[in-house]
Amino acid sequence: MLSLLTDDSEERERHIGRVAAAFFVIIILAVLLIEIEQDIFSFVEIEDPTGDIHRIVFAATVITVTWVLLYYLGGLFDRLTTPKVGSHAQSRSMWRLITYAIWILVLSILAVSMIGETGSMVLSLGLVAAALTFVLQQPLLNVIGWALISYRRLYRIGDRVAVGGTKGYVLDITTMYTELREFGEWMRGDTFTGRIATIPNSLVFTHPIHNYTKDFPFIWDEIVNLVTYESDIEVAKEYMLESAKKVVGQLMQQNYERYKRKIEIRDLHQLLLREPELRMELADSGVNVFVMYFCPVEQRRKIKSEITELIWSKFMEDPRVGIAYPHMHLIGDVPQKPAESDE
Repeated sequence: MLSLLTDDSEERERHIGRVAAAFFVIIILAVLLIEIEQDIFSFVEIEDPTGDIHRIVFAATVITVTWVLLYYLGGLFDRLTTPKVGSHAQSRSMWRLITYAIWILVLSILAVSMIGETGSMVLSLGLVAAALTFVLQQPLLNVIGWALISYRRLYRIGDRVAVGGTKGYVLDITTMYTELREFGEWMRGDTFTGRIATIPNSLVFTHPIHNYTKDFPFIWDEIVNLVTYESDIEVAKEYMLESAKKVVGQLMQQNYERYKRKIEIRDLHQLLLREPELRMELADSGVNVFVMYFCPVEQRRKIKSEITELIWSKFMEDPRVGIAYPHMHLIGDVPQKPAESDE
């Protein structure tokens, strides 16, 4: 609790410091603008025959004021939209796009106003674009990747994704990078590692993107047990199916229609399960019995553990069911090692 209070206090202090610094800069820039235009301070002389200093100070003022406005409006936008969209992550993602659009508009207007004549503007922009394309190829790919992510909605803040071999929840999407709260790696299942993974947006062009929660927050899973050939296979099937139904049977029935509406291809409707089902497969030392189901993506490992525990307890209580495991049978007489003589 003390740590949480300390973190909140530090965040509040950083917030106050950023806002105070921004207002201080705005005041300084406003005074410079007034001095350049009105020359009200006799002890200060600023010579600006070409107007370049005025344009630079004006641009810096506009940028600083825009930052302050967006900083405050972001919190207001979050409070107003989160109850309507039902997700703080989605609200943050929407505000991020709006912020980028505003910055592009403001910077474009400032660039046009500072360059001046149309002919020189086109020439300057052409030269700058050519230089940036040659020198900043990878950063430009990241920016284009961000545009693709935003336009095609490959993933949003809060989505559970796997990008370029890295799995996690999307924390932030900037023009250059995507931040993930990582899970997996050395942790079995979908347990968080505690790390923040930062991946370049350009990976969307070269690696597959797996989104676990884009259309529906459910994922398919299965549990397999290798049962011996000597076991009563019908009893084993019954135990596995009962265990799965007890844990996720009602949940699957409640979400069956919702899941069905999310499937784009109608031919796939027949493959959707209304309740857990079994599959079987012959193996070298037994019969693999699979129980299949779908469950909330963030509870996959927990649900799998609960079903496995129920199956295990039922198997251990009934001698008619045995779990196969790697072992070796020796047939025939085992040669004895000759005894060593005392001589």
